[in-house]
Amino acid sequence: MLVKFLEREVFYPAVSEYGNQMPYDINTNAVIQFKSNPTYNQMMPLLLSNMGRVIYRKDGFIANFSSGVIVFDSEVEVIEAGIDLKSAYRYCTKHIFAKDNYHIHSDLIMKPVYNTWMFCPYKIQQEEVLRYAREIQNLSLENGTIIIDDKWEKNYGDYCFDKEKFPNVKAMVMQLKQLGFRVMVWISPYISFDSKNYLYAKDNDLLLKCKGEVYPLQWWNGISACLDLRKSEAREYISTCLSRLMEIGIDGFKMDGGDSMYYLVEHEPDLQSHLWASMASQYDFNEIRSSYYNGGMSIYNRLSDKQHTWDGKGIISLVPSTLALSLMGQPFSSPDMIGGGEVKDLLKGRALNRDIYLAHLQTAVLLPSMQFSILPNTVLKDMHECYQLLSYRKKYSQYIYDVLTRSMCDKSPMARLLEYVFPHQGFEKEIHQFMLGDKLLVAPIYQENQTEMQIRLPKGRWKYQQCVFDGDQTIKLSCCLHQLIVLERQDV
Repeated sequence: MLVKFLEREVFYPAVSEYGNQMPYDINTNAVIQFKSNPTYNQMMPLLLSNMGRVIYRKDGFIANFSSGVIVFDSEVEVIEAGIDLKSAYRYCTKHIFAKDNYHIHSDLIMKPVYNTWMFCPYKIQQEEVLRYAREIQNLSLENGTIIIDDKWEKNYGDYCFDKEKFPNVKAMVMQLKQLGFRVMVWISPYISFDSKNYLYAKDNDLLLKCKGEVYPLQWWNGISACLDLRKSEAREYISTCLSRLMEIGIDGFKMDGGDSMYYLVEHEPDLQSHLWASMASQYDFNEIRSSYYNGGMSIYNRLSDKQHTWDGKGIISLVPSTLALSLMGQPFSSPDMIGGGEVKDLLKGRALNRDIYLAHLQTAVLLPSMQFSILPNTVLKDMHECYQLLSYRKKYSQYIYDVLTRSMCDKSPMARLLEYVFPHQGFEKEIHQFMLGDKLLVAPIYQENQTEMQIRLPKGRWKYQQCVFDGDQTIKLSCCLHQLIVLERQDV
């Protein structure tokens, strides 16, 4: 099937990891995959146009962009939804995205999330979790949600705390809650062959198979069995295990894994990934990193582990990936853990860089959610730089809550492309600056040694600090890492 570009048309992919590539225009020459999700992040088989068109196929497609034409490997729906990007998105909310009500807990947006992963990788234990909480408070950071990451179980798939590492889980959870924290734990659909639950899952036919035998699935931490989520019994089993954790005070779950790339074709990879994320949406406190076709579901998303770098694997990808994610009916997300969540950086001894950390913090502070793991005092000699950036979150907290409330009702993005808010004003290729709601234009630093920001203002009037600028012009502003450029729209 072939689709021709309209005049001045560009397309945006509803795939977070493709954010740096967008938009696709008549000069794009690339083959882009929208099925058998090859990325470590979220995917919807969907293209949205700045001219109001929607291209869609539920089970995915491959799009070959060449000289102003898109050739598809199969029949796709081409829908004339309206005249701009917003009308294309609104069509998706009504006709493509899930009709679920959003019910994620507001704490995941309005308060910071803290993850033990980069604080104590692979060696987490009860005292380290409590030390992490105390250090957060000693730094005068706001209480929020603590995620106890990988290695709290003895074996993957135990779905209970390792008693040697966590001798008194109930007491720990109680202490954390007395300190003002919510508590989540990391889980995956993988079950180690040494797990106490493996034989039960095998005997009850809950696991993926290949040629009649339990399939040894290879993922990033080794080889394990894996629940076959197509089976309602497997989903009921893990739900029961998670209910036991909630009985001791756990509020929710970081549901990691489920990446399409780890499954055999016969396992229906994208369906497995879809079902895993769908299970997460049952909980008010959840986190998903990888998914397929879960637009419109009540999910808190995190971008895949970012490297501690300025390049496309680090800082420069944060805003574009978040904006692409926002177009798939997923308004609630964090741009990974501040400073990056790629543990190999730590294990290889890569030095933590002040500028990269501050740039990540600056970017996150007015995106939907902030997530820490590496605490700022580990990197910054002067905590005042951190507090100065966090003050923007405090300043605009009521506005953030208003945008959150609106998104919960109508599924509109919180972080928005300028083209979404100001159609046909020449912003179709702006992917590093963003709108928070319809009022705040945010321009974080995304390049090393950047001291000046060039900003093209939409029509209207815009206030920056004590100055008010007429729109429809380009201005230059000085920038630094401990201050965020935020322009307030005056005509809303």
